[in-house]
Amino acid sequence: MVRDGAQVHVIPAELVDYVEAQDDYVALHAAGRSHLKHQTLAELAEVLDPERFVRIHRSYLVNVDRIARVELLAKDQRVVILRDGRQLPVSRSGHDRLREQWS
Repeated sequence: MVRDGAQVHVIPAELVDYVEAQDDYVALHAAGRSHLKHQTLAELAEVLDPERFVRIHRSYLVNVDRIARVELLAKDQRVVILRDGRQLPVSRSGHDRLREQWS
């Protein structure tokens, strides 16, 4: 649930493409919109399904159902390409977590 002034939006987890950390907030990116929520990425990662959401970087959680591919940019530098073409950075430990998820 995300509060927007007096309104509260319920965003089903399966609609979330990825989550981006922004200081003490997270931006939930879903269905072409962003929703800001006062919560840390670590707190949100604890309540989301670990089979569906993987922390690929210190600032990003991604819904694995939205991943089109992972590309190597340079030595030890990768990006996740989402189905909509958006690119998200992947850390070395994030890449290890992705490989564990897909093996």
